[in-house]
Amino acid sequence: MIPRKNKQFYQFCAYGFLKNLRFFDPFLLLFFLSKGFNYLDIGILYAIREIGFVLIEIPSGIFADAFGRKKSLIISYIAYLLSFLTFYFASSFILVAAAMLIFSFGESFRSGTHKALIFSYLEHKNWIKYKTDYYGNTRACSQFGSAVSASLAAVIVILNSNIEIIFLFSIIPYLAGLINLALYPKYLDKGVQKGSFRQLSINAIRLAKQSWRVFKQKQMVLAVFNLSFYSAYYKAVKDYFQVLILSFSAGLVLFPNYNMDQQNAFFIGIAYTILFLFSSIASRNSFRFQSFFTTDKKALNFSLLFGVLIGAIAGVGMLLDLKLAAVLLFFGIYILENLRKPIGIGRVIDYSNEKINATVLSVASQIKALMAALLALCMGYFAETFSVSIALILTSLLLLLLFPFYWLKK
Repeated sequence: MIPRKNKQFYQFCAYGFLKNLRFFDPFLLLFFLSKGFNYLDIGILYAIREIGFVLIEIPSGIFADAFGRKKSLIISYIAYLLSFLTFYFASSFILVAAAMLIFSFGESFRSGTHKALIFSYLEHKNWIKYKTDYYGNTRACSQFGSAVSASLAAVIVILNSNIEIIFLFSIIPYLAGLINLALYPKYLDKGVQKGSFRQLSINAIRLAKQSWRVFKQKQMVLAVFNLSFYSAYYKAVKDYFQVLILSFSAGLVLFPNYNMDQQNAFFIGIAYTILFLFSSIASRNSFRFQSFFTTDKKALNFSLLFGVLIGAIAGVGMLLDLKLAAVLLFFGIYILENLRKPIGIGRVIDYSNEKINATVLSVASQIKALMAALLALCMGYFAETFSVSIALILTSLLLLLLFPFYWLKK
């Protein structure tokens, strides 16, 4: 069972909840389409975001381990706020691409860092054996935040004809998130040491070398690839759920007094709210899912293979106009990501050590981002050349062909 839920646990939960109040998430692909971008343009934008992440991720992880994880998170939130403003004022592809780059900067300084901070706290409390359960519960709050975000985003879009307004509303929870981070105890700001900048820089180089030695372990590399492959697949295909919902709701008119964009916002809000509620439940029960298997390796292998398979079948459902079946299968893609991620993170942490967790998780995130960039380009190209359904099928088959690179054998 999860250790006593104290003040710090609820601060971790508040972090995840506020961080996922990204009101633009359920409408991001539609925002791009409203700007006149085609699917290939959108694939390029997603790739730009992921490549920017790749370039900054490892240095940001080293920064977090060497200079302080709270500092790293605060930098990331400032970058997020700047990106939201850029999205709001963007009127061209170049400006939207710039917003994506700024957003990727924020992601790189955040991703892996807060997870490492949680595991540092568990080490401090001697609760590390509860890592899957504890992290799964905090992640559940993040997914619940996404559910609330989807509902509020739908209301915002229905009441405002300007879809860009959702980026301004996203600023509010991120300011609250900054305050929450500032209230974290000082001892969690691991890596902070007294000394000159030169001494701190030497420490950063030492941590980087230590991380490199960790990644010489074959099982560590396989664990990172197994975790990253499915998360990259999930990230590359998840926003196309918006297109599927619009296709599913086409011709349905529930509110005659509202225009088509407002009708679409209603259906997308409902679908995403339900989807993230299920995702929250899945994350909270990740440790129970793991208990169905004799090892975490088997749980990770099964969930990865099954998730990609249902993605391919969802594409077939879209192709055959079986829209309800495709929607339900897409739910499976999201749910499996939240069942397996706490397990995968826990397995990676098992091969690392507390001092370099942020760096190790940053490397894992970088690998995920690189693969997500490639898969996003594939999805965009296939969707523009053929259709979204064909793109989903071909991208899923591509990942199935690569299974020797992520299959855990021991």
